[in-house]
Amino acid sequence: MSEALSDERLSFVQFARAHTFVTIFGIIVPLVVFGIFVGYPILYTIYLSFFEWNGMSPTKTFVGLANYEYLIGDKYFYTALFNNVKWLAVSLIFPVTLGLVIAYGLRSRILPAASLIRTVIFFPVTMSLISVGLMFLLILNPLFGAFDTLLQSVGLGFLVMEWFGDYRIALYTLAVVSGWAFTGMPMIFYFAGLGDVPKETFDAAKIEGAGHFRMLTQVAFPQLRSVTAVVVMLTIFESLRAFDLIAVMTKGAPFGSTNVLGYLVYLESFWNTRFGYGAALSVAILGLSIVIATFVMKKLMKGAFDV
Repeated sequence: MSEALSDERLSFVQFARAHTFVTIFGIIVPLVVFGIFVGYPILYTIYLSFFEWNGMSPTKTFVGLANYEYLIGDKYFYTALFNNVKWLAVSLIFPVTLGLVIAYGLRSRILPAASLIRTVIFFPVTMSLISVGLMFLLILNPLFGAFDTLLQSVGLGFLVMEWFGDYRIALYTLAVVSGWAFTGMPMIFYFAGLGDVPKETFDAAKIEGAGHFRMLTQVAFPQLRSVTAVVVMLTIFESLRAFDLIAVMTKGAPFGSTNVLGYLVYLESFWNTRFGYGAALSVAILGLSIVIATFVMKKLMKGAFDV
């Protein structure tokens, strides 16, 4: 009897220790790390948005909502916001659609060497966008770039353009470069999602004479709502945080046509030394992200995860 009680006490002590370990290292520590590296910077940015500060002075001047009032009338803010919208439109069309098509091609075995293609397409996702930007600066160079040289060699020299020097196409060029680096992400999500679509569904469509286009658009895509919702969310956030490529490739030029919200924050904070206004811009981006995320979750994800 005493041995049984002793075993029960030992089991309880072991359980209590395991529970304490999981609580500390599985919940408390991650929350503390999140609070230090995410929560505190967000709260401090909101706090700083109510001040005027040059980033160097030991004192900050409280200005209340003046930074937000200035933001409402700032034409550069609206220009950057509109550029972000155009960037987002390209991102939702190019990498998402291309990722879906590649994933379907791999799943349906239209494309050979599936493992190799997945690796090659996903590899740019792991690259720094700084590296991607420097690489495409060389590829699209108007004097010796490989892309323009290729166009001229195949008789398409009339398509050669100032990819980063023409204000009409510079932003779209950057968005396509960003999409090239991001395509691997939706491809992986769609590839995994297509694996959950019952094989019988495709077999039935084949019997009815459906080609690959109908199979993709009318059979596969409607059953990928949850995957599409996640991909769209990731694409939206990736577009709103666009900064690296602009900083490396165009610096907002020509004539501000490639200036987006993320780069505007950098300009106002570090070039114009208006850290308070830069913080207000950051808070505006955060608020915009929350609004968009809420909209996507309510509209796109409604019923997407129903079993």
